[in-house]
Amino acid sequence: MPTSQKERNRIAKMKQIPVNELIHGKELMFIDDSIVRGTQLRETVDFLYESGAKAVHMRSACPPIMYGCRFLNFSRATGDMELLTRNIIVELEGQEGLNHIDEYSDGSTERGQKMRQAICQKLHLASLEFQTLEGLQKAIGLEPCKLCTYCWNGKE
Repeated sequence: MPTSQKERNRIAKMKQIPVNELIHGKELMFIDDSIVRGTQLRETVDFLYESGAKAVHMRSACPPIMYGCRFLNFSRATGDMELLTRNIIVELEGQEGLNHIDEYSDGSTERGQKMRQAICQKLHLASLEFQTLEGLQKAIGLEPCKLCTYCWNGKE
């Protein structure tokens, strides 16, 4: 993944070739490994609507990324406030909201639902859900002590 946003946007645009019969008039489910900043995702969602999609739903294979990766540069964020989730939390509650990251991570809480709704509005999605950390751990099949979860829960 290129380090500059301009270069990432250019490469993402080059990958977009619509197949009209698979998009036009359809409700689509977009599945991605994670949502970091959301910039490429919004462009992709807009592209799908421009190509005639009736609705675009999103499912992320990862829990919401709440912390920039310190170890493998997984999230490619230079600071936590580059993350879409952090920006949404601050938009919803100001800096005070950052004291409730665990609630925002959990889609069953009021804060978690509000964050998902706000992301839907910002990215023009009909719906959004994230994998849970427990679900991710179960899918991978490793004991939690053998899996780095820093990006999702801030635990080293």
